[in-house]
Amino acid sequence: SGLRVGFTHRDQRGGGSSGGNGSGITRTWIVYNKPSSNNNQSQQQPPQNRNNNNANNPNNNAANNPNNTPPINHSHGGLLMALGLTGHLSVLAMTDIYEYLTQGTVTTTIGVLLGMAANKRSTCDPSVSKMLCLHIPSLLPPSFAAMEVAAPARAAAVAGIGLLYMGSSHRLMTEFLLNEMGMRPSTDNFGTHDRESYTLSCGLA
Repeated sequence: SGLRVGFTHRDQRGGGSSGGNGSGITRTWIVYNKPSSNNNQSQQQPPQNRNNNNANNPNNNAANNPNNTPPINHSHGGLLMALGLTGHLSVLAMTDIYEYLTQGTVTTTIGVLLGMAANKRSTCDPSVSKMLCLHIPSLLPPSFAAMEVAAPARAAAVAGIGLLYMGSSHRLMTEFLLNEMGMRPSTDNFGTHDRESYTLSCGLA
């Protein structure tokens, strides 16, 4: 589905268990534990072995990537979501969140959106609400509605709305989610699977 994410359960468990009771988790710890942009597996191999693997293995990423771009690491998105579920993302400043959203991968964006919403669940926090709404084109003014937002990020944002406004009986958000579920499918905005995951997220929210 469109909400499928690339991080593993191991990454989420790591975020939930890091620092024992969480007392050692600080802003510095989170920010400086971003994954390296280099391919760690390639760095551990001698240069001649790397060349042989690239030449002989047709499924090797480097062999199929003439620009030698390192593979995307999705694990940090899972870590951020887990830290949000355990209430540790509050140590991050909004400038850190902005950097994650503008410079990270789609899975990092999903981890931040769900993690921050879970961290602030039931609070209706206005800053987190604004962050989530910026990833839902239906809640943006017409001049911003044409912004490109990945379908998995949209689904994560509406799921985050449900967490953030949980138990609040917020009329505006409730009406919005009901309208989104009843909205006619549009091939301009969603594929079939993306539309299904988005609608499901609205229902769960």
